[in-house]
Amino acid sequence: MLHVKPVVDDSAEKFLLQEGVKTAYAPGVDVVLYDEEKIVGAAHVAFGTDAAVLEGVYVTPQKRGFGLGDFLTRAVMDAYTRSLPYFKVAYKSDYFLKFGFKEEDDGMTIQSEEIKFPSYCGGHK
Repeated sequence: MLHVKPVVDDSAEKFLLQEGVKTAYAPGVDVVLYDEEKIVGAAHVAFGTDAAVLEGVYVTPQKRGFGLGDFLTRAVMDAYTRSLPYFKVAYKSDYFLKFGFKEEDDGMTIQSEEIKFPSYCGGHK
């Protein structure tokens, strides 16, 4: 069974390093995606005074193409748009346009209350 959970230990960082992913993130929260009890993905969210900032999302290569990255991203967005007025992404990706994000010089931004979750979830056709 899939589930996501914020973690306070170094399990997400260890997982990402083992996968060869650089983890030079600002202080924040790691959110881990589990399939059963095995870590298959992770995301990192940093916090500014008025925004949650998604700095990265990763899913293992063997689990890609099934919508797990979309599942993890939506879970993170849902959890962290409830407490801050803005949600930002530290990079540009067309993926976020469907939620209403606007491109900026250093990434993408939306007011939290303006996020719309389309019913189509990537990987689930």
